[in-house]
Amino acid sequence: MLLVTVVALAIAAVGLVALRGCREPVCDPVHYPPGGIRISTGGVGGVYEAYGLAFEEVLADELPELRVRVDNSSGSVDNLTRLAGGRADLTFISADTAFRIPALEEAAGAPGRIRAVARIYDEYVQVVVRQDAPIRTLSDLRGKRVSVGSQGSSVEITARRLLAAAHMDDNRDIVRRGYGVSESARLLAAGDLDAFFWVGGLPTAAVATLAGTVPIRLLPIERYVATLQGQYGSFYQLATVPEGTYTGVPDTRTAAVPSYLLASRALDDDLVYRLTAALFSHRTRIADVVPSGRVLDVRSAISTATVPLHPGAVRYYRSVKP
Repeated sequence: MLLVTVVALAIAAVGLVALRGCREPVCDPVHYPPGGIRISTGGVGGVYEAYGLAFEEVLADELPELRVRVDNSSGSVDNLTRLAGGRADLTFISADTAFRIPALEEAAGAPGRIRAVARIYDEYVQVVVRQDAPIRTLSDLRGKRVSVGSQGSSVEITARRLLAAAHMDDNRDIVRRGYGVSESARLLAAGDLDAFFWVGGLPTAAVATLAGTVPIRLLPIERYVATLQGQYGSFYQLATVPEGTYTGVPDTRTAAVPSYLLASRALDDDLVYRLTAALFSHRTRIADVVPSGRVLDVRSAISTATVPLHPGAVRYYRSVKP
């Protein structure tokens, strides 16, 4: 009878561990933050929002005891500010904003708080105009109504850098607007905006919806990529938005920049291990919602440049290393 009881307890313990999202024969208990975790994403209609919502659904199945809240934000810089200040636990950024991390951590009195989970996909710079607009190059934006992205977004940074590479000032040479991708698309369709900048995965839902309503073009910016690399770093790479990504838009040469999923160092190492494992175990499921998710790969995921990996993520990558 004693043996039966011991076996029954062991089976129950294994079942409890499985319910908590553990995929190892033996693992330590997970420390769940009392208030759950907050995922700071991006603007409505953007890829960060879609990725965050898809990951929330994954975590509801993998870690049912973990409470998860998904918040919209203005973009990468806003996300970094929230993460440094303890107002977010997971977030997404474009690599070209990572240079702000030390200053934001210092301002928040939290050195070393921001850590990487994975490089998740490449974001593409997209300068969107109506197909019938007399705008063929960045220089043609001079004097036009142009949205350079929401304040606190990587879009804003990239737009400013590109305009400067084309010898323009975003405050002086264009009629500057600062909208997120959904509002920019709406205004372009209504004729109240001439162009907008966007940096995101392919396809971006708001741009795809726009292209299905109003014929659009993407401006080629390949001539400026070398300038971006020389001034800001090699994470800017020459890339192509393939034909068919958006209705009626041909292959367009542009720039791409990596995006990262980040975590607070305050999160328990074991929890981040399981978050990372869930990210990879369900990448196909996430990709059903966010096509960019298909490129997630353990070999490239560790390439987060100046942003150190979270110890929990390091543990995961070591566990799957051949």
